[in-house]
Amino acid sequence: MEVGFTTVDSPLDCTELYRVGGMPGGVCTCPHYGYIFTGSLRASYPNTDMPEETATAGEAYFFPAGHILYYDEPTTALELNPAYALQQCMDAMERTATAAQQTRTDVN
Repeated sequence: MEVGFTTVDSPLDCTELYRVGGMPGGVCTCPHYGYIFTGSLRASYPNTDMPEETATAGEAYFFPAGHILYYDEPTTALELNPAYALQQCMDAMERTATAAQQTRTDVN
């Protein structure tokens, strides 16, 4: 299990992070358990019948694998994630950052 403190300073839609990073189906494959200190965190489940879920300040949450995360406002949260699944997610986000950097280099 990995424990992390997440701080997001402005709205963030993770759709492209997952898609460009090569996550299967363009969704996060890591289940997330957590607690929201400030702000909110929303999860949608594309191509499923699962309803969108939102966790707000003072709430604990569980978002199963197969989601897209949205931070609609500045948010701080404590997260507990299975280590292996989280590493796969972080690797995908690193690929996204690398692809973005390469695109900027190619343009200049």
